[in-house]
Amino acid sequence: MAAPNQSVFPSWVRETRAPVPPPPPKSCDCQFHIYGDPAQYPPKPGALYQPPQATFEDMRGVLKTLGIERGVIVHPMPYDTDHRLLIDTLSGLSPAERANFRATCIIKDNVTDATLEELDRLGVCGARFNVGRRYEGVQSRTAILRAIDRARAIGWHARLHVAGDDIEVDWQFLDSIRNITCVVDHMAHLHFERGLDQPACRWLINKLKHDGWWMMLSNGNRDSKMESGYDDAVPFAQMFIAAAPERMIWGTDWPHVNWRKQRMMNDAETVELLYRYADNDQALIKRILVENPARLHGFD
Repeated sequence: MAAPNQSVFPSWVRETRAPVPPPPPKSCDCQFHIYGDPAQYPPKPGALYQPPQATFEDMRGVLKTLGIERGVIVHPMPYDTDHRLLIDTLSGLSPAERANFRATCIIKDNVTDATLEELDRLGVCGARFNVGRRYEGVQSRTAILRAIDRARAIGWHARLHVAGDDIEVDWQFLDSIRNITCVVDHMAHLHFERGLDQPACRWLINKLKHDGWWMMLSNGNRDSKMESGYDDAVPFAQMFIAAAPERMIWGTDWPHVNWRKQRMMNDAETVELLYRYADNDQALIKRILVENPARLHGFD
């Protein structure tokens, strides 16, 4: 099956505005993706989607307008284990610039130890794992555990891209991931209409409270049934924050590939949605945007 053409989905809004109010100094966008010239950085055969026009320089402009000083590049799925764009991007930064950027990569058996060491030197501090039924043909459970072992050995954390549906049927596998810091991406893409007491929520709250897991407070706008405002996402984020405020982080997930709503929001709205998650508590907002990401990603 051909990968979706990004031209059929709304594109990211280039007229980014500043959020109101501006975020605190040293705020961090903990998840955005970057893409390069397909002639130089082609996607893998059979990629789940075709890379959009969304470069690192584009995102630096977005971050500047949003008032966000730090960022974490999340290596996107179309490139799989071809990390050339990530390596070239990080290598092109000055030491002062690199102090404000970190990254995550994809680990599979074909990634050499030398590549992992180079990525670690350049500022990669985590590996992302796509866990779920839609990804079963991409990487087996045993392969994921082998890769997690390698991430643990180099001192990285694990980003788990998993959906609530998958948690409900595959929680035993997820429970087997131990002795490594785990971050759940995108509030686990929960079905908000199922309420706060759905099994996946109970499982996540247990992991946050008792196993030291982290949560990425992102994509509530994507998973909302609403075209704006995203009120249905707010109670879920507030529930996760209450469970472990010291382990909450946030990201835009720019450039919002495969966006299936009619309206593409301005990225300032992603920041303002976080403010609502935190009930506009400035100390809590600073914790989520500055202090927690600095601790997780090793920022000064």
